Amino acid sequence: MAEPQRQPMSEAERAVLKVLWDHGPLPVREVLERLTEQGHEWSRSTVITLLQRLEKKGYVESDKSQFAFVFRAAVSREVVMHARMADLAGELCDGEALPLVLAFAERHRFSPEELARFRRMIDALEAKRPKRDAK
Repeated sequence: MAEPQRQPMSEAERAVLKVLWDHGPLPVREVLERLTEQGHEWSRSTVITLLQRLEKKGYVESDKSQFAFVFRAAVSREVVMHARMADLAGELCDGEALPLVLAFAERHRFSPEELARFRRMIDALEAKRPKRDAK
């Protein structure tokens, strides 16, 4: 089943979602503490507003059964990355992913372990492709 199309996030909303990805479900107070540790100077009401916006957009869910609401990411980092990469490929490369991947790969210095992981991923993708009958 395809992921639903969500409204884009602001940079501030993305910072809040990253806290939930990195630390798991948290009450507002702890989200604010983590953001303050990162250098953000936001008030509690600002963080609540950002969490509510993220919830309305479908990126975050909340458990309101306790005294302090607990918020958790409703989508994974990978889902958001995939959607943003697909948007970027559509915008810059007429929907083609390869030019985008190649542009990134040419500018990034990968470790031997990362290169080995890429090779395994490519091998796995090739193994999934349907075999054509030889004539």
